[in-house]
Amino acid sequence: MLALFITFDSHAADTCKIKHLNTSTPASALKVNIPSELTAKRGVNQYQISCSVKNGGVLSFLRPGLDSFTWQQNNTVKTPLKAGQVAYLMDAGTFTATITLKSKLNYTPRFKWQPTPTYFKKAQQNSLIMGSFYGLCITLIFYVLIMGHRLNESVFKLYSIYIFCIGSFILLQEGQVYLFVTQHVSAVIFNLYLLSIGLTVLSATWFMLALLETNKRWPKLTMFLKTLACIVMLFAVLKMLVNNLIFWTIAGHVMAYSSLFIVAVIFTLAAMQALKGVREATLVFVALSFVLVSMIFRVLLINQSPFMQRYGFVLAFAVESFLLAVAVSRRISRMRIAQKRAETEADYDHLCGILNRRGWAKKSAELIKFHAKKGGVLCLMYIDLDDFKLINDNYGHATGDQALCKVAHNLKSSVRKHDAVGRLGGDEFVVLAHFYTKAQVSPKIHHLKTHLNQLTINHNDQVIAVKASVGSTVFSEPPNNIDEILKAGDTAMYHEKLQRKVKPLTLVDG
Repeated sequence: MLALFITFDSHAADTCKIKHLNTSTPASALKVNIPSELTAKRGVNQYQISCSVKNGGVLSFLRPGLDSFTWQQNNTVKTPLKAGQVAYLMDAGTFTATITLKSKLNYTPRFKWQPTPTYFKKAQQNSLIMGSFYGLCITLIFYVLIMGHRLNESVFKLYSIYIFCIGSFILLQEGQVYLFVTQHVSAVIFNLYLLSIGLTVLSATWFMLALLETNKRWPKLTMFLKTLACIVMLFAVLKMLVNNLIFWTIAGHVMAYSSLFIVAVIFTLAAMQALKGVREATLVFVALSFVLVSMIFRVLLINQSPFMQRYGFVLAFAVESFLLAVAVSRRISRMRIAQKRAETEADYDHLCGILNRRGWAKKSAELIKFHAKKGGVLCLMYIDLDDFKLINDNYGHATGDQALCKVAHNLKSSVRKHDAVGRLGGDEFVVLAHFYTKAQVSPKIHHLKTHLNQLTINHNDQVIAVKASVGSTVFSEPPNNIDEILKAGDTAMYHEKLQRKVKPLTLVDG
């Protein structure tokens, strides 16, 4: 209660009145922390402000659309504060000043008088919040660009462009750029502001439609929305080039209502896609609900809420950026899983469940590098089934596939996890293993040959023996490439075939 009393007492005698000198409207009271509803017309506007303030304060108003502004007091032009929106320090005591605004369009400046400590506290809070928002935008842009490049997915590039456009639009609307530049470049900055509006609508439309995959279900509507977004972009550019009040009014209405229509339609499409089960559609629907509400206040209820008029977009886009980041992250995760699964499937033989030629070559390359680094020896075992064609011809291809799978399973269970076991194709298999000494090689080869030549398969209650020739070669020095290894193994295998006594297939009594 004491704090409230002190606050009330400090402002009890403070009064401020403001009058638009270009109209006959009487002066209105300017209350502490409450924006004025006085409007500004396109062109030159003059306001007289008369105040009696005990401790001074700060008068601030919105900057977008202004060509220039001055505060003249006692025949002296006062220098504004370095701030996003226009702000002037008010002298303590009684004074009268004239504020001159040269505006590009009709708008409401929202003159607001605040105690100096309150203004700077809120300015710091606003800078912190906006800095966090810009940091989020930059982080999302780089993250999605990197992931989009790795996954080669265009929707991520569209999202990066969209976030960049949003960040630029908010930066120019809130005026933080004026912390680093002078008022003399305001015309250039305003044109960039107009351009950012068109680019934001354009990039948002392209990105949302791509994320929702609307082209598959509504190709004509998708094309219409993209065309409408291009029209908004066109009018934004024309407003930069044409300085005519009537055209500006028409262009402003076209841009505003077209943007609102695009958001409303995509919002509806997101709801339909969410009901259909399209991934990420629910998040897009929720994100667009915030944007749609802010657009309604921006276009249809323009004078209903000063807070929504200024901060609605910022809050909506901040929430939307977060939700869309979650949606994009989900898609990235899903695509990475799918990519990893595809790579895994591409490296494996689907029939036998071991590495195919491609996968075996990749793992063998790793073993070659390990051999070059750690030393030891590499041993290649090249396996070719004997009389495999007779199994297919006499018992059918299903039985032949059974024989291949039996051999693959035996090889996989006979070697270590870090050895490379693969099927080159047909009835040819390979094993590449690393050993630290040559003494370890011969027992492994003998073990593998013995197990392979004890294999049998069943066919209609008959047991068929499966025989294989195993050629082996040992590399003390790292081989130059995979082809060198395979060529040496193939030669050793055929030498083994010629040397051993090839027996015909026999039926083994069960």
